[in-house]
Amino acid sequence: MNYESRYYGYRGKILRIDLSKKKYRKEEIPKEYLIKYLGGRGLAARYYYDEISPNMDPYDPYNKLIFMTGPLTGVNIFSGCKLSLATKSPLTNHYFCSNAGGFAGAELKFAGYDGIIIEGKSDKPVYITIMDDDIEFKDASHLWGLPIDKTIDIIKRDFDVNAKVIAIGPAGENLVKISNIQADNRSFGRGGIGAVMGSKNLKAIAIRGTKPVHVFNEEKMRKLLAESVLDIKKTTAFHTLYGTLQYIEPLSKLGAIPFYNYQRTSYRDGHNIEKIFAETIRRNYPVKDKPCFRCPVMCTKYVTDVHTKTSAELDYEIVWALGPNCGIDDVSTIITATYLCDTYGLDAISTGVVIGFAMEAYEKGILSRSLANDLDLKFGNEKALIELIHLIAKRKGLGGILAEGVMRASEKIGGGSNHFAMHVKGLEMTGYEPRSFFGIALAYATSNRGACHNVGGWTIRDELLQPRIDRFAIQGKGHLVKELQDTRAYIDSLGLCTIVRRGLGFTATPEKGEELLYYVTGIDFSKKLMLIGERVYNLERVILNREGITRNDDILPQRIFKEPLPDGMAKGRVLTYDMFNFMLNEYYNVRGWDSNGIVPQEKMYELEIP
Repeated sequence: MNYESRYYGYRGKILRIDLSKKKYRKEEIPKEYLIKYLGGRGLAARYYYDEISPNMDPYDPYNKLIFMTGPLTGVNIFSGCKLSLATKSPLTNHYFCSNAGGFAGAELKFAGYDGIIIEGKSDKPVYITIMDDDIEFKDASHLWGLPIDKTIDIIKRDFDVNAKVIAIGPAGENLVKISNIQADNRSFGRGGIGAVMGSKNLKAIAIRGTKPVHVFNEEKMRKLLAESVLDIKKTTAFHTLYGTLQYIEPLSKLGAIPFYNYQRTSYRDGHNIEKIFAETIRRNYPVKDKPCFRCPVMCTKYVTDVHTKTSAELDYEIVWALGPNCGIDDVSTIITATYLCDTYGLDAISTGVVIGFAMEAYEKGILSRSLANDLDLKFGNEKALIELIHLIAKRKGLGGILAEGVMRASEKIGGGSNHFAMHVKGLEMTGYEPRSFFGIALAYATSNRGACHNVGGWTIRDELLQPRIDRFAIQGKGHLVKELQDTRAYIDSLGLCTIVRRGLGFTATPEKGEELLYYVTGIDFSKKLMLIGERVYNLERVILNREGITRNDDILPQRIFKEPLPDGMAKGRVLTYDMFNFMLNEYYNVRGWDSNGIVPQEKMYELEIP
């Protein structure tokens, strides 16, 4: 009996690749793993737990790139597009999870695999081609050093024009700790995971599949999807029009966007926030909507500078990091900076944060002009922003220091700069001001990958946009953050895009979603998805505990506790240590962890971990 005949929604097997030996093999996934962890992020975490030792160096050949699809990836539903990745991060030196949309995950499913686990190190640059059952190792010497867009074009020309390509750029090759991995036009972001791929001399993975994914009951699945169309339209209408750029205007008015490396919540020096509003961008620049696999929303917005003809995907986080965080309001500059990050293979969020950090250190006299490669690194200097991106990707001059990420850069530069090194557990913070709404502070602190609003819990809707809890309250934030974290954990494990999840019924009360999942897999997950999300989140925390993470690491930068906001709707607000510790204690209590942030054995037993 072949694997596929026993599974619906799944393939039931993974592909293991050893780069050192240039060998591969196919392996069945224990069905118990799928029932307990679904797939995607949860399944990747389980394999990481089994196979990555706590003391593993991120650049050790036996650190692994663990790619996993979910049961909804590649299925004919709306936006079942996600491919998850787990590895040891060179930026945080801990377990790290990421995921990418687009089409690569679906293509891997079509090729016949639920996942790929890559280990070892090639003796020379290579790329891997996967054509259903045919796997080849190909020389990539001619691709090494090329930007990602050219790499993808050449591989598609030489292998298959319809292939989906996962690749790194020069930043990953140069082991830049804020590099990422691109999946065609989507990203496995954060954590410097591109450097793991670079350390293995692996330039790219090209995937082409021809096998359809079968579901348990297609007729009932289609009926339920048809009934969900109106809900999807209602919950995603502004995403279709503006993508996540829609959040810039309301959050700026609420004083929730950090400017100048988290020093304030508005521009100084006459800059204009309205220049980067979604409606302004759509009115003044050509915008092309791009979908992911079977996506009716098309939230990806490619914006073109009519003067340079440069195009780049702009979203809330990217515009924030390379715009307000660096004191810049010029959209053309942000487009150019984003394009460079994409072609070099740099994480745009971390890049903007390390540059904002350098600009503040320069303005405070901590970073000299000579160390700054003779650049005038004042906030708002557009040319300096662009030049620093080149230097970071190439690890030249100051760029070599910033390429280590903001935590290590502050250690190198010194002068008390750690006070404004904006990171948690080594991962740079994102575009939400914790002193303006306290739930995001707790989410940043307890996220399983460092300062992350996605894995940590996107509290923005519940605290600001459609508030159901006081933004400045501290009681109840532990419950809110846990619920959001567990929900996102099971969504990532399904392989589903979070933007459409509410319209499909995948919420904190996911009865409708569980019904849809049954029609896809034939497995009854009734009243189990939130439990699985909790299991996944706790498994990740167990891994982090094993790697040394405790309460001492669940902390925010000193600035958040010591500097009241000087402007905006949250003017004068500061999050005191006592307030933060109240939320953290409540969170640990709700989680069932001990006071030091350790998952106890009885909790592991309750959740059947591992």
